[in-house]
Amino acid sequence: MGFSALVRKNTHETLAQLYRDLFATQVDHIDVNLKALAQARAARLGEQYTDSSLRMVNISDSILIWTAHGQPSALFEITYAVSTLLGVSLIQGLPLRGSITRQPFSVLEDKTALSVVGMGLVHAYGLEKKQRWSGCIIDPEIINYFRSIEKVFFQRDAASPIERQEMVYEYDVPIVGRDGRSVTEKGYAVDWSNLNITDAMIRESFDAHRKKDDRAGSSTPDKIQNTLDFHHFCLEKAAEKKAAYEALSRALKKE
Repeated sequence: MGFSALVRKNTHETLAQLYRDLFATQVDHIDVNLKALAQARAARLGEQYTDSSLRMVNISDSILIWTAHGQPSALFEITYAVSTLLGVSLIQGLPLRGSITRQPFSVLEDKTALSVVGMGLVHAYGLEKKQRWSGCIIDPEIINYFRSIEKVFFQRDAASPIERQEMVYEYDVPIVGRDGRSVTEKGYAVDWSNLNITDAMIRESFDAHRKKDDRAGSSTPDKIQNTLDFHHFCLEKAAEKKAAYEALSRALKKE
């Protein structure tokens, strides 16, 4: 967000370095953490595990992340990658907004030509554009698809794998209403929050690198507050989980 101001108010060299730093950090995280996650899932699932072949490309203000298939392993890995990217981008002063969808999508490479086509791109853009914050929603179709797998194959009503792992939360997502004001709609949002990200970092991220928006009626204050609200929501969820774990540990010790 704020990409046009970022381009106008910084030299090309500065802009290129910002994105080099962003992707260098992201690639480091993927190399260390995502590969470890993939190895753990491969060890647990055995022959049922299929490498997601996650890839990422940046074109202007758009960052595309995709996997070779839409199986549960890919859902875990792309959600983790997006979560990491959102957190890193806020810390580096480049707040992002995105969506995860499960629609047809192809990257066609032929010698020196590269084409990115498909409904997945159009659908993801529509979901991303309507949000008013720095964050990422997951297409409800994905959640419903994996819940249906639980129902059909395991005969149980259960949350999707990424819900059970608390990688996403059901949340009142802030979107742009018909009159241009912020409204909310029920959705599923990726948890990018962690204790290393402070409120001050989030506020400063929207103004960093000379992209502060001082125009009358700017939506930036709304975006900042909506981002802060979700950050606090996720921190509260993490605190609840920690308290429950500690209570269970104490109960087990008494036995």
